Amino acid sequence: MPEPTENALSAFRAGSGHRRFQITAYAGALKITGIAYYAADTRSTSRRASDYIHSLSGDRLTLSSARIFERTTGLVIDEPAFVVVTMSRVDAIFADELESTESTPAPGGPAL
Repeated sequence: MPEPTENALSAFRAGSGHRRFQITAYAGALKITGIAYYAADTRSTSRRASDYIHSLSGDRLTLSSARIFERTTGLVIDEPAFVVVTMSRVDAIFADELESTESTPAPGGPAL
């Protein structure tokens, strides 16, 4: 017979997932694009993309599949696997939600 904590953990896994956002950030002479992953539970399903950006607790945002452009010409400067953006240096930031990944774990490991 499963332990009560195992049942609670299974219920948590069933109700949690990740939401993916295509992020575009402008910082100085650079335009940075990439994908941000946010943990989401059943209570946060109605949140808008901008709500996730505003709820960021730290000063840094990690983006995967990043591309860095020169702002004025649109020339691609670099395409690193990921980039860490310091939010205090960002002039403007936009987010568009990508398809739901409720059952797909975020890169770097499985969802709990």
